[in-house]
Amino acid sequence: MIKNIIRGFSIAALTAAMFCGTAAGAEELITPVSELLKNPKQFEGKFVTVSGRYSGWKNAPGSPPVTRSDWVLCDEDKNAIYCTGLMPQDSQTGETPIYWKPMNVLAQVKIAEGRPFLQVAEAKALTLNVEQMVSVSQILFAPIEMQGRYVGLMGVLAKGYGVKGERMYLLADPTGAIKLGRMPKLFPKGTILHLRGYVRQDENGLPMIDNVEIVSSRVD
Repeated sequence: MIKNIIRGFSIAALTAAMFCGTAAGAEELITPVSELLKNPKQFEGKFVTVSGRYSGWKNAPGSPPVTRSDWVLCDEDKNAIYCTGLMPQDSQTGETPIYWKPMNVLAQVKIAEGRPFLQVAEAKALTLNVEQMVSVSQILFAPIEMQGRYVGLMGVLAKGYGVKGERMYLLADPTGAIKLGRMPKLFPKGTILHLRGYVRQDENGLPMIDNVEIVSSRVD
C-alpha cells in the first residue's frame, strides 16, 4: 500500500516536472534576432525559429553575405539579420510580403565575416493585425497611451521642417498633423492618403507614425 502511494507520488512528480519543462521549453522556441547578433558563435550551425518583420533590402546590416538577393529580417527595434536561400511568400497572395509584415523563419545560423546570417529552410508570412482607425488628435492628446499601437489614419500629405531644420513628411487631417517615418513610395504634396503604421516617438520624444504602409492614395 505504502509502496503504491510512494510510486503514485513519484509518477505525479515526474509528470509535473515534464510539464514544467515543456512549458519552459515552449517559451524558448523563438530565438530573438538580438540574441543571434549578440552570441552568434553560440548558435552557429544550429537550426532556429526566428520571429520578426520582413524588411526587404532596407535596414541592411552591411553587405549581403551570399547573394544580392539576400533579404533582411528585423525585430521591432530594427535589429537586423540577413536571410539567404528561400525567398518569402505571402500565403494569401503568393507574392513577396509587404514591407514590415510579421514573419516566422526556420533557418540554420551561419557566420560570414564575423556576422551571423540565416540559411532559410522555411519562411512564413503571418497575418497582420487589423489596424485601429484613429484621428491625429487621438494620438497627439494621448501619446503615451497610443505608443506602440498599430493604427490607421486618413489625411493629406504635407511637408515641413523638423527642430533641426530637416525636411519631413506629415499627415494632416482636420484635427492636426503628425510626423511620418520613411515612406515606401514618394507622393506629391497634397495627396490624400489612407495609411497604417505604428505609433512611435521620434528623436525629440514627439509622437510619429513609423513603418508606414500605404493602403490607398488619391491626387486631386
